[in-house]
Amino acid sequence: MKRETYDVLIIGGGPAGYYCGLHCARGGLRVALVEKEELGGTGLRWGCLPVKNILDDLRSVINGKTYRHNRYPLIPEEGLQHYEKEMLVIEEKMKKKLLKANIDVYFGEGSFIDKNTYEIDNNTIKAKYVVIATGTKPWGLENLQANQQTIITHKEAVALEKLPGTIIIIGGNVEGCEFASLFAELGVKVVLVEKTTKLLEGNDDDLVKPLETYFKKRGIKIYKGLRATAIQEEEGKQVVSLNNGEKIKGDKVLVTVGRIPNFPKGMEKLGVHLEKDKIVVDNNLKTNITSIYAIGDINGILGMAHVAIQQGIAVADNILNNKNVIMNYKELPRAVFTIPEIAGVGFQEWELIEKKIPYRKGYYNFADTWRGFSKDIKEGFVKVLVAEDDKVLGLWMVGQDVSEYIGLMGLLIQKGVTCEEIKQNLIIHPSLSEAILEALLNVE
Repeated sequence: MKRETYDVLIIGGGPAGYYCGLHCARGGLRVALVEKEELGGTGLRWGCLPVKNILDDLRSVINGKTYRHNRYPLIPEEGLQHYEKEMLVIEEKMKKKLLKANIDVYFGEGSFIDKNTYEIDNNTIKAKYVVIATGTKPWGLENLQANQQTIITHKEAVALEKLPGTIIIIGGNVEGCEFASLFAELGVKVVLVEKTTKLLEGNDDDLVKPLETYFKKRGIKIYKGLRATAIQEEEGKQVVSLNNGEKIKGDKVLVTVGRIPNFPKGMEKLGVHLEKDKIVVDNNLKTNITSIYAIGDINGILGMAHVAIQQGIAVADNILNNKNVIMNYKELPRAVFTIPEIAGVGFQEWELIEKKIPYRKGYYNFADTWRGFSKDIKEGFVKVLVAEDDKVLGLWMVGQDVSEYIGLMGLLIQKGVTCEEIKQNLIIHPSLSEAILEALLNVE
């Protein structure tokens, strides 16, 4: 049995663990990272990145007249397996970066012996600090359990060797809508079932409406306000029963609802406070055992890769410099990688109405900018929400690649920047970002 001693042991090689490890190592600490499958986590391997990657290529085709495109010339004829080759390249780059930082990477699944000891294969790892970053995994709901073949999760959806004729997607959430866009663009007939009365619950109607319009143009059948109660196989087809008695037939069913924590083995030996769906942490992302942290989806705060990355960096700073973790979840940038994309930061209109916060709003279409005209952009807009004191409360966009514009906008809201201050800032002309300025000029 080989024994190794480290300053920091990180369990999980997704975004949270990866960035935490790099930051700790760059600060001079000896770091071990354990990953049971592949580096990158859900977002890189089976989530937003593969969806956006393939959609980007599909959108690059002139006028959408053919499904043949640059990197995946055989899609949809031979399915999505080509993407896996690219992921291997990205994973290898991540591995090299970790090794260059002198981080020891262990692949496989081990178990905790106590709060400072972890065993994997023939290695016993001792560490002063432990960071758990193991994320969550798909689970589905009662009567909607995946079998990885005909009833699938996102993991199988991006690795299909043959595209189905019809796919039924359970859940009109972010994941469900992103995959609906993807499969529709690949020529698959899509049926989308959402138990609430609207898609992307929690978003303003004017942001979701362009997406629904696109879905209808692509022939996506949408069931809203109905719940899937059971899935059965009949004559080689998957039959989804709805709570109104209706039945839907398809070749595959993609379940995007229901996730459970990926608790690492041996958790019961740590004395860490658990709830059924998370590891409980304080404001510094520490558990009740002060040498053990939990970051990313496993702590149940917010299941987003960019949140996980920031938590990883913040925890590394806490370990290195005893610096308090300061996470601003209020001005959190969000994006939905559908066609069209939805992205924004700050309050949405429904929240301001619910909280009875006075506001004004302004819109501007990307098509009406000079750059939008030159690029022949037909869709998308910017929406700004402004307080009575002229401070920006929310900034939201719909359109192609709008996720690229929103990253640093949260800082404007966090710092209380006013419309007048933004108007005084020079914006490149011609550019699509001018739509932000125009929307501010249209506030009323």
